[in-house]
Amino acid sequence: MVDLFSYMTENEKEVIQGFKERLTKHLLSICKEKGYLGDTLLQTPDIEGKWTEIAPDYYGDAIPEFNGYPEVVLAWAAYLGEAVAQCWDSDWTSFSGEKYGFFRGARGFDYLDEHITEKFLGYKVGSEEGNAEAEVLRDLATQAYTFLRHDNIEAQSILAYKAVLASIDVMFLVGAAVRLKKLGYKFEKM
Repeated sequence: MVDLFSYMTENEKEVIQGFKERLTKHLLSICKEKGYLGDTLLQTPDIEGKWTEIAPDYYGDAIPEFNGYPEVVLAWAAYLGEAVAQCWDSDWTSFSGEKYGFFRGARGFDYLDEHITEKFLGYKVGSEEGNAEAEVLRDLATQAYTFLRHDNIEAQSILAYKAVLASIDVMFLVGAAVRLKKLGYKFEKM
């Protein structure tokens, strides 16, 4: 996971860690209620490690768009999570070295959802499956943005900026978990 904590005070670390935990719990409860996930956020070190690599480039595309299109920025992070999870399942050896641009696509940030829908998820844009996937991620992005806006972090502050980054991180992980479940993975205690 991206180290948001390296330039924070201990108090800021506590606030952002608490925010991430609350947001994850909130989104997981929605996912469980709607059947997108079970009781646990499915994840792997490989997928989390790939996010650590590509997140800075994603932030570079996403943060300038956040004020105008916050839900898009959050949903696109979940799309990235789905794409990485799909690659992890199909042929991680081939895909593990790919950079952010591979996942974003040649048409750029604005078309990231369409690129991932067709290239990685295997759905045609506008198809029933593609529309259903878009609806799931749009719903989760709306929930995440509402949560972010109503949390007790002061708007327009440095801490609020870090909460936006934390929200993007959580959305990536949720997107990956949703895809892993669709691929048939489930959490089992050892």
